[in-house]
Amino acid sequence: MKNIFFSSFLGPMIRHGATVLGGYLVAEGMADADTAQQIVGGLTAAGGVGLSYLEKRLRF
Repeated sequence: MKNIFFSSFLGPMIRHGATVLGGYLVAEGMADADTAQQIVGGLTAAGGVGLSYLEKRLRF
């Protein structure tokens, strides 16, 4: 049940949240498109690593 929660809900929420943040930074002029893309990629990768760690900790 926990695996379904992680893969079906938290992963996409992190990804979409990072995309919204990147769009906001571009819209406000705080970052250009390339910088926002790097920020979104970094947050998505960090979120994936964090979820992987959390999933393994909860499994044992």
